[in-house]
Amino acid sequence: VIVHCSLENPFGTKIRIWKTTYLLTESGHKCPLVAWRGITLAPQWMLSMNNPIPFTLIFKGLPSDCKVFSLIEDIPEENGFIVHDIPRNRTDVYRINL
Repeated sequence: VIVHCSLENPFGTKIRIWKTTYLLTESGHKCPLVAWRGITLAPQWMLSMNNPIPFTLIFKGLPSDCKVFSLIEDIPEENGFIVHDIPRNRTDVYRINL
């Protein structure tokens, strides 16, 4: 499953992704993050002046009965990425604005 993300960034910011990010299906199944592009993995920070900041997250496959899922960055601090109710499509390639 490929999730292309775009983070609005009007003033420049530090960002990173945590390995504890996953997709959560409506039945409670978790699909872990397996790869990332265009963003650093915590604890390392990436400074970006781009607007928006594009990055890609790659997850293990969703179960065949999944119709909707959430993107959850489960982190021990505030402001983790969370996007609920993403409808599944045939390609399993998604574009999300954060």
